[in-house]
Amino acid sequence: MDRDESITLLERAKDADREALDRLFERVAGKLLALIRLRLGPELRRRVESRDVLQEVMLKACGGIDQLRGDDTSSFMGWLVRIAENEIRDLGAFHRRGRRDVRRGVALEDHRATAGGLAAELRSASSRLVLAEEASRLGRALEELGAEHREVIVLRRLEELSYPEIGERLGKSADACRMLFARAMAALTLKLGAKE
Repeated sequence: MDRDESITLLERAKDADREALDRLFERVAGKLLALIRLRLGPELRRRVESRDVLQEVMLKACGGIDQLRGDDTSSFMGWLVRIAENEIRDLGAFHRRGRRDVRRGVALEDHRATAGGLAAELRSASSRLVLAEEASRLGRALEELGAEHREVIVLRRLEELSYPEIGERLGKSADACRMLFARAMAALTLKLGAKE
C-alpha cells in the first residue's frame, strides 16, 4: 500500500468508513501485536494474552478514530501505540495491586454499545489478521536483543518514527540512529535465522 493510498484510507476512516478502518487495521495489526507483546514483558504476558490487548486497542481506536489528529499513517500508528501503552500500563497496575474485584471487570461484550457493536466483528477480524506465531517469534527475538537495539527497532519499525525523531528520543544524531538501526536489524536477522 503506497503512502497516498494510506492517507486516503485514513481520511475515509475518520469519516466513519468501516472498510477503510479495517484495511488500516490490517496494515498495522502484525506490527502492533509485536509491540504489545514486547511491552507486556514476560511477567505480564503470563497473565494477559497479547491478542486480547490488541483487540482492546482496536476497540478503543474504533470508538475514538474521530479524535485522531494528523493526516498520515505514521500518526495513526503512533496513536495506536499510545493507546496500547496506556492499556498495558493499566493492566500492569491492576495486576501489581494483586486485587481482582470481579465487580470491576467489564466483559468485552459490554463494549458493544460504546464501540458501535463492533466487538464480535473485531474479534474475528483480529483472528484473521494476526499470525500469532510470527508475532510471538519476532517478540522473542526482539527480547533477546540489547535494550538499545530493541528500542531503535521499535521506534523505527513499529512506531514508524523518522531518524530525526528517533534521535530526539535517544539523544543521538539522525545518522547515528540510522547506523544503530542497521546494526540492530542485522542482529535481529541473525536471531530470527537461528530460531528457524
